Amino acid sequence: MKIIFDIGCNIGQNFNYFFNKADIVVGIDANKELCDKLIADYEPLIKNRKLFIENVALTNDEKIKETDFFILKTNNLESTLHPKKNIKQYEKVTVKSQKLSSLIKKYLEMFKISEVEYIKIDIEGCDFFVLKDLFENKIFPINLSAECHSEEVIKQILFSPYKSFKFLKGGDLKKLNDVEILDKNSIKKIIDFKTYSSGPYGSDIPGGFYDKDSILPFFLNNGLGWIDIHCNLNEQIYLPAIKYNLNTHRQGLRYHLRNLYPSLIKMLKKRFLNLFKK
Repeated sequence: MKIIFDIGCNIGQNFNYFFNKADIVVGIDANKELCDKLIADYEPLIKNRKLFIENVALTNDEKIKETDFFILKTNNLESTLHPKKNIKQYEKVTVKSQKLSSLIKKYLEMFKISEVEYIKIDIEGCDFFVLKDLFENKIFPINLSAECHSEEVIKQILFSPYKSFKFLKGGDLKKLNDVEILDKNSIKKIIDFKTYSSGPYGSDIPGGFYDKDSILPFFLNNGLGWIDIHCNLNEQIYLPAIKYNLNTHRQGLRYHLRNLYPSLIKMLKKRFLNLFKK
């Protein structure tokens, strides 16, 4: 039995694909309005215990039971724990808080499942503390994706047991139509991905995998932002390693390393020193 956790499930735009890949899907979102609509729209799947909707805001502190959540008045799809616009543009509500690791353990125990097929994390720049919670609790799904708005996300993944990686830039999903996937029964299917979907994961993403030594050069070349890093626990056949392009930025390597994460330079010096000499 396979299970997927959709962290930041929004309007459920990933559900069709995920049900091709797993027997059980758990959608987690802090926006009550969106969760209520999902519960109504997917009532049969919920009754059959195939889909579970959790209306919670994730935290890394068990002592925090509730938190403020901000719903954008003009578009509740762009709601967040950390508003970037004028606070007057949001409606503040109180939402139940819980650690993701606790939620995952609950479902694994409920269904007697030993491993997670995939965890998709997309929670408006808060991906880092969720990754930290997962990794500290030794939860390593076979496949994992997170948005890289923060250098802390890169740091967590660099020191994780994941071996194989793909990178999916925001906007690339517009090109992902008629994608061939392998479903949960290893049967080939053709899938179109909806607007604002997170897209495919793992081997379903067109193109090959990169090894861990390609992570830092990729983000030095492309910067942080709307980029999903997809991680797989297993060794794959790798594409040639990505190299840092010294001609991409006038400021040079030192400038971009400093921008990504100052202490990362010291921690990774031995690992990557020879990478840029190749």
